[in-house]
Amino acid sequence: MILRGIGVLVVVAGCGTRDVGSAIGDLSSPDHEVRLQAGYELIRHGSVAVEPLIDFATTGPDSLRYISAQILGRIGDRRARVTLKKLAEDRNEHVRRAALLALGNMADPGIVDYLVAALLEDALPDLRAAAAQSLGASDDTLAVPALVYALQDTASSVRKQAVIALHRLWTQQAEGAVTRALTEDRVEVVRFVAAQALGQHRAVAAREPLQTALRDTSVWVRAEAARSLGMLGDAAVIEDLTLVLERREGPDCDAAREALQMLTSANDGDS
Repeated sequence: MILRGIGVLVVVAGCGTRDVGSAIGDLSSPDHEVRLQAGYELIRHGSVAVEPLIDFATTGPDSLRYISAQILGRIGDRRARVTLKKLAEDRNEHVRRAALLALGNMADPGIVDYLVAALLEDALPDLRAAAAQSLGASDDTLAVPALVYALQDTASSVRKQAVIALHRLWTQQAEGAVTRALTEDRVEVVRFVAAQALGQHRAVAAREPLQTALRDTSVWVRAEAARSLGMLGDAAVIEDLTLVLERREGPDCDAAREALQMLTSANDGDS
């Protein structure tokens, strides 16, 4: 059984920090708040905590291997790479997922090939999705071709994380692939994150696909397409957005109104 993890690890200012051994001991506490505080303290210890955590991660039960992988990932010390790779092959799916997510924080170019293999070959969709997420965190554009290929994955969770990772590793190839995801993916959430990424990157070449997405079957995709068109700053889309405003009610109408305000303000500033 996996104990509830350390969640979003945010350093809390002003809290006292004990020695590493005491904090590691508290990771075994049945009290979630005690475990959480211990995680904070170990992250504050940083590199000093890495070797003790590595020992702990390789000998503890499932729940402690899981939480150790999380903490090692937050610290991001390369010394943990070998241990995290071992945990990524663990018998427990939750431990493997935590380790895969942690590996992307190692700032080590050598880790990309390992994560790509997990993305393309792991049998479990949750773990392929974790590998995609971790590749996005790696900041290495060498992962882009594999993430583009992952947009063909049978699991929408993997395709969604691949789009999000491509958003973080943006290249011309990534832009083309995300545009195709917007126009071709059959699952709403994938099209939604694709529309969002194209707008945030001001992908002018995606203007027509975004205009088409204003007629998507999903109101949320239509709304995100409208917002993204507003971000492009191209007055050529004003007519399309006006039609949404006239014919729709709800989030897509609100987004079209915001986009029109954005565009008209930009045009007034240019005049």
